[in-house]
Amino acid sequence: MTVHIPYAPAFAAQRPERSVEVCLNNGLTQVLAWDRHTDQGRFRTTAPNGVTAYDIEPDGRHFWWFDANPAGIGIWRRQPFRSPATAPETPPAALTGLPPGRQHGIAFDASGRRVAVGIGTDTETRCYVGRPGEPGHLVAAAVGYATVIGLTADGETIALAGRADSDTAISVIRLSDGRLDVVAGSDRRRIWALEFRPDDQSHPQLLVIVETPEHYRVGTWQRDRGIALAAALSYDTEVTAHWYGTDGQVLIQHDHAGRSRLLLADLTKGEVAAINTPPGTILDLTCAPGGEVHYVWTRESVPPQRRVTEPAAATRGAARPAGPAQLTGNAQRSELWTPQPYGRIHSFLATPPGAGPWPTLFLVHGGPYLHDRDAYDPRVELLVRAGYAVVRTNYRGSTGYGPRWQRGFGHRVGLTQLDDLASVRRHLLHRGIAEPGRVGLCGYSWGGYLVLLAMGVAPADWSVGLAVAPIADYPAAYRGTTAALREVDDELFGGGPDDVPQRYRAASPMTYLDQVRGPLFIAAAGDDDRCPPGQVRRYVAALRRRRVPHQLHWMSGGHLGDATSQTHAFDELLRYAGQALRPDRTRVATADGRPYQPTSQGGR
Repeated sequence: MTVHIPYAPAFAAQRPERSVEVCLNNGLTQVLAWDRHTDQGRFRTTAPNGVTAYDIEPDGRHFWWFDANPAGIGIWRRQPFRSPATAPETPPAALTGLPPGRQHGIAFDASGRRVAVGIGTDTETRCYVGRPGEPGHLVAAAVGYATVIGLTADGETIALAGRADSDTAISVIRLSDGRLDVVAGSDRRRIWALEFRPDDQSHPQLLVIVETPEHYRVGTWQRDRGIALAAALSYDTEVTAHWYGTDGQVLIQHDHAGRSRLLLADLTKGEVAAINTPPGTILDLTCAPGGEVHYVWTRESVPPQRRVTEPAAATRGAARPAGPAQLTGNAQRSELWTPQPYGRIHSFLATPPGAGPWPTLFLVHGGPYLHDRDAYDPRVELLVRAGYAVVRTNYRGSTGYGPRWQRGFGHRVGLTQLDDLASVRRHLLHRGIAEPGRVGLCGYSWGGYLVLLAMGVAPADWSVGLAVAPIADYPAAYRGTTAALREVDDELFGGGPDDVPQRYRAASPMTYLDQVRGPLFIAAAGDDDRCPPGQVRRYVAALRRRRVPHQLHWMSGGHLGDATSQTHAFDELLRYAGQALRPDRTRVATADGRPYQPTSQGGR
């Protein structure tokens, strides 16, 4: 299992006493290796830009981590679980002879003697196979973005996942003779490849999820048999799944309206058991070789925690989604459902103690294929402590509310989401929660994009915009971003800027510059590979020419910055918001407290 989310453990298949995970160390995510026999952990990497992808070999003797620069370009490194005293400071390449590139997946066979990795370039994904520590051999290349998601137990068959609605949603390659099997998806039948069944070598069985306009269904794919869906495993909102053990059972995580539940299913018998987990959100999970499920759990008032559950303790029958969060700490927590003709917009709300109205900030999630959850977010705590009501809205395009909510808005990118945010804003004003004239937007990445777009499309609605690592010029961002994100944009817009230029113009903040009033706080990273800095510079230069009140703050450490840079940027953002949303807003201050001068460009 390759993990891209901090805190989530990876276990050795044959050595349940060993695991690795990533945690913050001196402001960067580093690999923490655990000896579960002694319950002792030690940080084992000092990656200069932190570790975002890692895995552990099946026998537990070595672990791998991706060593990338701030732009995401790097190589896999291989390191002993117990390094000798004479070990080099920088571990060697895990597969030799491979060019640097982007991390596009990793998979081991059951013995750990063969590994497959995906390396991305600007135009294609290359799949290499080899023995750990030895040369890697190119076995396949796919145009655009694809991910290595599986290697069979015997190491003879590889699976690559492409875009779920494309003609190459799944590509399965048999190494012995080069046979290629391709499974096509479509916009009404998206197919997601997950992982090979660990014990079936003669007839490789691939776990899949099929998304239709109404449901998500769990099933399998096999060569010469195609896809077979389990009738009992159909869900109205998003799921993911993992093989559990060697008996054909499947562990399913079902996300609904910002909360998670775990299920254990038998594909053959059609039986489903609910696994007892507390209300809240499961950020990630993995199955230990002994059968325990180790997962990372959180809720709004509780930071992420590592927990363990025994699926054998599951109770048969239907399980209800987890209940709402309770009021805890200083923040008052509740939920808001805003009815609209096309459905109800769900928001998580946190307010200071006492009665409103309060100055209000929408904390807008990115993606857009993500959603805000009943999960701890330290930014919410800090904003509430500063006196703001904080709103986290799952606008159309968000996951967790079904296929139609996620995709049923055509190609009206950005503008649809602004309609939802404006509807929730009106609802909050009507309920006396938000204070008129003191409602702002704060967003990161694609959320930052929505902030900039809103400040031009509906400047009268929003008193301040706070955007971190945003898209400011959509066509330019498309051309300068990663292949993976271009795939997302192709799906959102129905093509690239050269294919549907009018859609990109309608969605780009640059189009609405003449309507922007400000004030605006923008933070960006000079080495951001996802939302390139050049398009932000051009947007800010245009603000300066129009004498729009703004502040530009530069970060280091790639997209969203490293931990230290993130903290500093949030401090600046909070100070700027305080000036912009104060009751007597006659001046907007720069980050150092000086009155803002429209001809200056503070923060750089």
